[in-house]
Amino acid sequence: MNPELLRNLWLEASPLRLALIGGVLLLVFAATSVAPTGLAVTSTVALGLYWFFAVLWGTRSAALSVVGEIRERTWDSQKLSSIGPWDMVWGKLLGATSANWFGALLCLPFILLPAWRDLGGVVAVTYGFILLGLGLFSQAVALLSSLMLVRRQTGNWRMDTFLCQVAGIGAAFAFYGAWNSVVAFMRTGEQTLGWWGFTFSANIFHLVSLLLFLGWALIGCWRAMRAELRFANGPYVWLVYLAFIAIYYAGFESLLAARVPYLHFGDFDAAWPASTIRLALAGAALLTSAYSMVFLEPKNPVRMRWLAEQVRAGNFYKAFLSLDAWMLSYGATLATGLALAVTVAATGASVLVLPVLAVLGFLTRDVAIFVLMRGRVGGKGDFAALAMIGALYLLVPVILNGIGLTHLLGLMLPWSHSNPLISVFSAWLQGFAMTVWAARYLRLTTATV
Repeated sequence: MNPELLRNLWLEASPLRLALIGGVLLLVFAATSVAPTGLAVTSTVALGLYWFFAVLWGTRSAALSVVGEIRERTWDSQKLSSIGPWDMVWGKLLGATSANWFGALLCLPFILLPAWRDLGGVVAVTYGFILLGLGLFSQAVALLSSLMLVRRQTGNWRMDTFLCQVAGIGAAFAFYGAWNSVVAFMRTGEQTLGWWGFTFSANIFHLVSLLLFLGWALIGCWRAMRAELRFANGPYVWLVYLAFIAIYYAGFESLLAARVPYLHFGDFDAAWPASTIRLALAGAALLTSAYSMVFLEPKNPVRMRWLAEQVRAGNFYKAFLSLDAWMLSYGATLATGLALAVTVAATGASVLVLPVLAVLGFLTRDVAIFVLMRGRVGGKGDFAALAMIGALYLLVPVILNGIGLTHLLGLMLPWSHSNPLISVFSAWLQGFAMTVWAARYLRLTTATV
């Protein structure tokens, strides 16, 4: 048996704790069964308790599975053990949440039996698997977030645990609207959803999407654990993930075209070309990935200097194998954005090319700010960079608008009504300047290491 799983079962699923959870649930369900009609429905209370055990409490337990080890100063000894990354992930994910799953599984019969009686066995079993998937997905996201924050070495473990729990809860609520009750599940099943020109049942599409994102969350936990245990992660898995999110979100082109059938931009007024919408949706997904990863991942100056030395020495493939996820996301976003600009220009909407190029320039500037501030401020540099970028996008435009210099808004935003070119030149000038500044600072600091 997985030794890490067995260890966590002994720590978390003690007989006393399980007896307390079972006793409290028994009393709650006994009370709801004799409560006056309309005051409390057992299945509804059971669903709420399932979300409490599997999502609210479960995400906290998953986030603490590694952070708690660091706080107790036992994580270093665990990393030196012979337990592999995959066994460590499952040991933490299922072992640390074993007491939570005990309570959640006790709630499932009270949720599913009424559904089985009223709607049939297929609906009840399908809904049960959905609830299990949602719980595991939320916990996997919380564990993945904690592993990402551990690599940042912020030292503020209490705040990190809270942020990881919020990330897990947010992941669960991304699917909550359709499945917050059996009635909502049945209502959603009567709807259809278009994706890449095909029509699917909304429930089937959401279920497959949940399973796919659950799989990627588990793969992310495995790769993050490999990095924590000092295994090398190549770039190919992350590139496949980037291709997945680009294809997944690009498939919603028909949904966006149905809601916004015509594009009104300046003097341009035409129907949305399908290829343009798909590239724009893929670019937006990759752009989100680039900002997320450059914030979450550590930007080690020594590592980046080593990568530059490999490139100068002509070891391009060796450097490629060592690229961080944020570097790959930035490169994929840049390539997709340029492809979008070419596609837009080919459709005759040349006025839309400039905002796309400006967005890429501002992205380059923002990535350089994250790299620079991480090197100068250390563990708090990412939050300093976030504050600086927020000021550039929000505070400076508000000030310019307040003093009547609206024609200069293009200096800080991807579009200017007075002169669209000013946004492009400003974005890439700032991007080039910040990149040179960051590269110069990295060269100076790492030379003394």
